[in-house]
Amino acid sequence: MRYVFAVLFMCVAAYAAAQTPPPGNQPPPPPKADQPSLPPAGNQLSPPPQAALPPPPPKKLSKEELQKNAAALEEAVKKAPEDPDLRVRLGFTYAHLDRADDAQREFETAARLDPKKAIAHYMLGFIYEKKGLREKAAAAWKACLDNTQDPRLRKTAARHLHHLSTQGAP
Repeated sequence: MRYVFAVLFMCVAAYAAAQTPPPGNQPPPPPKADQPSLPPAGNQLSPPPQAALPPPPPKKLSKEELQKNAAALEEAVKKAPEDPDLRVRLGFTYAHLDRADDAQREFETAARLDPKKAIAHYMLGFIYEKKGLREKAAAAWKACLDNTQDPRLRKTAARHLHHLSTQGAP
């Protein structure tokens, strides 16, 4: 079970990192209108453009920090129970704490509150598969495919759907 949550954590970390550009890869601001743009002096070569490096892995939180985060998110959910984003964040926190049933409950609630919340369906696909709930897993992967344009989520969901469809009955 921990392996599944470790893989989920890495997938989500990569997904979140792809949403924001890493610092330092910003283009320089354009020259002001009143300043002429000057070419580099002499034979100086500008350094080659730096390849986009993957961001550093997110800091691994201790169990105590995760429990504090879970408590804070639980309080936030009490104040805004209809917020699917809070439910997803709480679900991920529970997943990191190896609380699969609690994570499942939060992702199911997020998917019920916002049926187009692809990441909730994505995570439910993993949880259901791990629990051997093949029909529920297939439905979650299909819902993920139907509600995302993210190529990584789509590729993973399609791969899992294919695996479930080619696997014999238990």
